[in-house]
Amino acid sequence: MLHVQWRDTPERYGRISRWLHWGIGALLLWQLGGMTAKGLWGHPPWVQTWLSTHRWLGTLLMVLIVLRVLWALLNLSRRPPHQQGLARLAGASHLLLYVLMLAIPALGLYMTWASGQPFAPLGMALFDGGPARVDAMLLARQWHTWLGWSLLIVIAGHVGMALIWHGVIQRDGTLRRMIGRSSQRQ
Repeated sequence: MLHVQWRDTPERYGRISRWLHWGIGALLLWQLGGMTAKGLWGHPPWVQTWLSTHRWLGTLLMVLIVLRVLWALLNLSRRPPHQQGLARLAGASHLLLYVLMLAIPALGLYMTWASGQPFAPLGMALFDGGPARVDAMLLARQWHTWLGWSLLIVIAGHVGMALIWHGVIQRDGTLRRMIGRSSQRQ
């Protein structure tokens, strides 16, 4: 009988953790890819189409990241352990990822609100337009952009550590656990 492991265990991450991890990762790549395309090619129609998803996907990301944080806290004592020497570094880098992933869409929402624009992703009104606060909007846009590029750098480090440190150097099973396989041979 097939047993679906929803929660994390010391041997591997559960299905919900993995769905949230890979789903958020894919959405972040979409978001950052669109901004990279805009920077490289400007505003041709295909980039505009790509960018037209940015606001509502950013809102979806914020919701998924909050769910991921709550799920991680619920499973904290059950999650696969980090090696002792790297536990603090791994914890700090993951905390930085979470802070950036929450701050960036929050700044995006604030930027939209401060611009006086209403926001209704997928037809769900989150807030109405009001008087524009141009200085606040410009500052929020600047921070949203800087933190977005910072997140890209932190993600590159995260992927690099996963592939090179855990996958090639340590060969400690971290990647297998995030894919869903046990770190122990069966």
